[in-house]
Amino acid sequence: MPELDQPVEPIRPIPKGYRDLLVEFHNKNTPERLPKGELLSFNLGEHTIHLTAYNPAPIVIDGQLHMWARVEERADEKNSAVILFKQGEDGTWTPVEGAPVFKGLQDPFYCGRIDGDHVFGGVQIYEVAGSSYLGYRTVFYRYKNSYTELIDPHGDTVAPFAIGPEKMKDIRLIQLEPGRIGVFTRPQGPGSQFGGRGQIGYVEIASLGELQSALTRFDQQKDPRTLIRGLFVDSASGEEEWGGANQLCLLPDGKIGVLGHIAGFNGDGKKDYYPITFIFDPKDKSVSHVKIIATAAQFPAVEAKKGDLGSILFSGGLVRSDEGYSWLYVGIGDSKGGRIRIQDPFVE
Repeated sequence: MPELDQPVEPIRPIPKGYRDLLVEFHNKNTPERLPKGELLSFNLGEHTIHLTAYNPAPIVIDGQLHMWARVEERADEKNSAVILFKQGEDGTWTPVEGAPVFKGLQDPFYCGRIDGDHVFGGVQIYEVAGSSYLGYRTVFYRYKNSYTELIDPHGDTVAPFAIGPEKMKDIRLIQLEPGRIGVFTRPQGPGSQFGGRGQIGYVEIASLGELQSALTRFDQQKDPRTLIRGLFVDSASGEEEWGGANQLCLLPDGKIGVLGHIAGFNGDGKKDYYPITFIFDPKDKSVSHVKIIATAAQFPAVEAKKGDLGSILFSGGLVRSDEGYSWLYVGIGDSKGGRIRIQDPFVE
């Protein structure tokens, strides 16, 4: 079957900036009514004092909630790893014995079942010759039944089945129906180049076997018609914002509920990150119901990893219930993990 990634000319609404979304959030939620978030406690053994775990991605395994999380030194990120955790009776999250440890990986995510496989991934980092900055790209792994399939006979993690373009985070997949997979991308380019500081794109493919070629072609063609409009203001408006998709939910009407993040620079020149949700219609590439769903102020104060970070709340994943609420798992200040119980953002 040919790939289904023909772009649809998008509807082009005027996007609201994150400051406007923040005003709307506070207008709808008085401080007294806002739920309070909690920090997650991770047991990293003798290394707990030197390491931090954050940006958790929840996943249910055999009926029990687990999470993949980013683990690294408190003052550095060159030796990042992604580890699988489960919660003990005392509420502390402990590494799962026998689970794979993905060295050189950050910001894990779980896409659910696609083409019958569980799809998991993260941001792979690597040193770049002649540069003090790390290179990065999104990588994808798949397994049929158990995460133990991600360990090869030598005890190492298996190779990814697909690798995204250089400097592209936040690629996410969702099974829309048999033979149809939605692919959310996040191109970025310096200045006014394709993607700017980071936009969200969308294409469709027919199978996981087509993912690699579709991502390569997307990066080469840089077709502006693949970009989703109506999410982030650009530098031409006097602001500079960026963002990406973190988790996707297929809704009963065929639309896609997107958990993402929106980011920009505050008045002090520091970076702010906020979790957002919106509803995306793959038929006409329109977006609606764009809103901020939580802020770092709802959590206990934490010390940010770097001095250039302001209010940082990074979307890790949603665990939705049938009772009209969701648990939102987040990274706070690039140094702690947390969760907060909110109204389900995809239920009116």
